[in-house]
Amino acid sequence: MEIEVTARSDGIPDRAKEYARERVAKVSRIFDRVGRIHVSLEVGKDESEVHAVVHLESGSTLVADQRHGELRMAIDLLSDKLERRVCKEKERLIDRHRQSTDEPGAPPDAGDPSYDDVIREDLERE
Repeated sequence: MEIEVTARSDGIPDRAKEYARERVAKVSRIFDRVGRIHVSLEVGKDESEVHAVVHLESGSTLVADQRHGELRMAIDLLSDKLERRVCKEKERLIDRHRQSTDEPGAPPDAGDPSYDDVIREDLERE
């Protein structure tokens, strides 16, 4: 997984960039098929803004923005938001896979003979 952190404002310390990298990297614990993450940090006069784009190996792209008065808090809130979205996307992919395959234990079609019917037919033939 590749994580790129960009500062769009001057004066953002390297500590903040590293903190953003560490927090966003936790997304890979939820879903291991994360390809690339790009995080942009911007500090304004009254509030800080953090923007993230997550590219999944499935081809999906997740985007999240967060604003807060403190940069560190904006990073934390963005990380939580990304974790929820990645978890939701993972569940969606799993559900789609389950729907595309026949589930074991699903009731047979009405026209198919039951196990008991097949056994009776075999016994009658003998």
